[in-house]
Amino acid sequence: MSAIFTPPIAPLERLRLLLLLLAVASAVPALGAQILVSESLATSAGVTLVMIALVLHWAIGYRRTSFPLWAEPLEVAALFVLLRAVPGDPFLPLFGLIFRSLYGTLPIVLTRYALWMSALVGAHAPRGSVHLEEDVERIIGMVIAPGVMHTLNVALASIQANERRLGSLVQNATDVISVIGDDLRVRWQADSIRTVLGYEPNRVLRTPVLDLVHEDDRPVLERYFESAREHAGLAETLALRVRHRDGSYRHVEVVAANRLHDESVRGFVLNMRDATDRLRLESELRELAAQCEYDALHDPLTKLPNRRQLFAEIEKSVARAREDGQSVALLLIDLDHFKELNDTLGHGAGDALLAELRPRLSTALEGSELVARIGGDEFAVLLSRGQEAEHAREVGERLLAAIQKPFQYQQLTIVVRASVGIALYPDHAQDVETLMQRADVAMYSAKAGNGGVEIYNASRDGNSRQRLTLIGELPQAIAAHELIVMYQPQIDLGTGLMTGAEALVRWQHPRYGLLGPDAFLPMAEQIGLMRPLTLHVLDQALADLAGWRRQGFDVSVAVNLAAPNLIDLALPGDVAQLLDKWGIEPHHLRLEVTETIIGADPVRVGEILTLLRDMGVIIALDDFGTGSSSLSFLRKLPVDELKIDKSFVFGMDRDPHAAAIVRAVVTLAHELELKAVAEGVETDGVRKLLVECGCDHAQGFLFGRPIPPKELLARIRDINGLESVERSMPWERRLPVRR
Repeated sequence: MSAIFTPPIAPLERLRLLLLLLAVASAVPALGAQILVSESLATSAGVTLVMIALVLHWAIGYRRTSFPLWAEPLEVAALFVLLRAVPGDPFLPLFGLIFRSLYGTLPIVLTRYALWMSALVGAHAPRGSVHLEEDVERIIGMVIAPGVMHTLNVALASIQANERRLGSLVQNATDVISVIGDDLRVRWQADSIRTVLGYEPNRVLRTPVLDLVHEDDRPVLERYFESAREHAGLAETLALRVRHRDGSYRHVEVVAANRLHDESVRGFVLNMRDATDRLRLESELRELAAQCEYDALHDPLTKLPNRRQLFAEIEKSVARAREDGQSVALLLIDLDHFKELNDTLGHGAGDALLAELRPRLSTALEGSELVARIGGDEFAVLLSRGQEAEHAREVGERLLAAIQKPFQYQQLTIVVRASVGIALYPDHAQDVETLMQRADVAMYSAKAGNGGVEIYNASRDGNSRQRLTLIGELPQAIAAHELIVMYQPQIDLGTGLMTGAEALVRWQHPRYGLLGPDAFLPMAEQIGLMRPLTLHVLDQALADLAGWRRQGFDVSVAVNLAAPNLIDLALPGDVAQLLDKWGIEPHHLRLEVTETIIGADPVRVGEILTLLRDMGVIIALDDFGTGSSSLSFLRKLPVDELKIDKSFVFGMDRDPHAAAIVRAVVTLAHELELKAVAEGVETDGVRKLLVECGCDHAQGFLFGRPIPPKELLARIRDINGLESVERSMPWERRLPVRR
């Protein structure tokens, strides 16, 4: 069966061999006759050698499948000698010419015919006209032989080349081609099986093809054979697993065709293509598509459903609730001060916290609710249909309790608080977007009330809308200089003179009027605007300070820094640039930071503060005494002043314990070679106690409320322009101001 595609001896080679044998055979009797009639032994020997040389030349040319062109004249000469010496009919040139016409191009073949016939005539010329006429008849009779043989040679060569090409393609194809006999055994096998399945082709011959197929796939191939026997030419594509030589199975795609009726094949032709890599790639693509679909609907950090999936699920729940007359409850959860934690401890801490919230939220729920992450620190919970407001509130309380459990990060214990807002369909909204917006309003209402759980209340919607409006307008307000700076005087308690002022930012809103810092500073931190806002305040404060100093007043200015400023490595450079811009010496600027902010990341904050202090800027620790880690880092951080929190100063003239704390803090500051500054001074009695305990500076409503820069200039003139210390204390003539 291996001869189906590669016959052992090609037809052209058989034809050439046959004609060679005939040519040689015609030479043997001619040579014998010559020996018998020859009178000279030398002549006989010479002719014999020429004959042997010609036969060898033909045999060698046959073996090489070609003859050199330079030997053509010698071949004609040898033929002339033989024809001249050998009597009788010239079969030698007849079969020799036919044999030689299978070699060379058509011009060479025709030229060879002409030369050989000339040699024939020349060799027989002495034998008379009768013999010559016979030779001419032979020449005419043989005139078409060279052309016919050349044409036959070309045709057979083309057929042979096509057969070789087909055999090469079949044997070297990446597909495995097998011919299966009617007995379902392998009758012929292409060499490509060696590459694909590892078998030697001759080792699989006579092997039952079903033995090579996975037992679970054999029924598929058996059904094809049974069906194909009754339908000549039936072809089908089958997916099978075929055993590799190493014992594993490869997925193959088989095109099976019934060629039992074809006499040249007489079997089933199986064209097998290894589909293992393709199926693996298809599987990977399906997995990738599934992963892409999953990623499109889930948050990559927490693996919770994202906003897109949440909206889709809310739409489904609302649609079904509308049909069934049920309610749908949506809870929005927002972490309090999450950005501050992220800015101080880094995004790694924030990501770890967010990832930790997933199991906490899931544990707090009953399992049928959908938990989703919809933003940076915002989560949503969609309750199952039919739940009322009170049940939603209970769920919200459980969620808050789960969130507020202490969180451990790098040996730090962090307690995170959150706010939960609840809105229900159809009580508060009739569509998904409105339901989401009103849950958001309720959440911000809860945040305004220092956390907890709030159910949407229409009466509070206006404030939430105002807040959203302010968030959108704040960036433009900074660029348009709507943020103004007001100043609260700071007094030297020893001299009674004003030594400086604290810069306090306000927003002069075109519609809502003058807004205090609580109305927009938390939003500025939340949306990442603290850097431009702080630089704006610094720029304005230093500009005002430059004006006061040009008037001849030796005063300084204090500016508060927030948590994002203290992790901004560009802050020292910004401060230096602004000091140079307004020609202010660094020690006339005080930057105030709270101990709470420092305690979150004392190492990184310490680096920033050290750079600022090395420039000559005064560093003040604000709200001292309200934190829990002050004493541990006071001796490490570059601090110049301690500002005693107003909660201790206010009313110290009536509370001896508060007075004792203030005296202790003042003593501590002096022992550490720091200045002590008291905040919240509202009565002269408090001022006198501060003077007695040696406090250096003070500020509060007794000395003045926050005022615009022009009014502060007048205030400086009013206080510092008087000659005596006693006359420079106009606050003694004012009534105490209560907050």
